[in-house]
Amino acid sequence: MMDFLRRDSYAVGVIMGLIIPVVLFGVIYGIFALIMHANPQMLVNSPNLIKILVPKFILIAMIPNLFILRYYLLKLKYDMTGRGIVISTFICAIGFVAAQFLL
Repeated sequence: MMDFLRRDSYAVGVIMGLIIPVVLFGVIYGIFALIMHANPQMLVNSPNLIKILVPKFILIAMIPNLFILRYYLLKLKYDMTGRGIVISTFICAIGFVAAQFLL
């Protein structure tokens, strides 16, 4: 596994840049679902709460890409992996825009 992460390729960057935000989004949304399950009055008081918070969850989930990008570009000098991370971050940003305007 570590050999896979220590390669300088676009595929490694795209895969890593997509998997980490998706997993973090799942964790954040899972915590939110547990809170909603424990306190259903929150949804009664604000029916558009999910519509408001899902785009914010997507933005929060993209934050680790910045640190990963910095590590791969400055520490390891892996330019192609860094570019793959940037590509996947743009894909996540498109998902944010879609969630913002379509929900």
